[in-house]
Amino acid sequence: MSETDAQPKNPERLELEELTALQPGLARLMPEVGARFWKAHYAARAENWPLAAWQLREMRKLMRLGAVTRPKYTDDLEEFIREDVEPLLAALDRQDLVRFERLYRQAVEAANEFHRRWKKPWIVWKLPDQPPPDLDLSPSR
Repeated sequence: MSETDAQPKNPERLELEELTALQPGLARLMPEVGARFWKAHYAARAENWPLAAWQLREMRKLMRLGAVTRPKYTDDLEEFIREDVEPLLAALDRQDLVRFERLYRQAVEAANEFHRRWKKPWIVWKLPDQPPPDLDLSPSR
């Protein structure tokens, strides 16, 4: 056995396969996606348009990260962003709560349809009944 074989691998130097395994899959990302989606809804209801839009933009980033780490979902994630998230952002930009709420309900249905499409019908997202307790949703003064 050579001297280099006897030495333990430096834990700071991971192989590509090891790095790939460490990347978050959708099971790790989706709870944060759901939390941001929840917060966006209640921020819009409170007419805190900047916070609602920020939550959706951050959610979009997480979904795109999921597309990188789990490329088999890329087409569906991009479809959801294009067909559901972007129209929600446009409604927020216009400060149109009625349109936002209609689009939001459609987006929830679309998300749950993607769960069914990927053979995970037991994942049914729903908007929590209460606003998130960790944020002051009041519009900035």
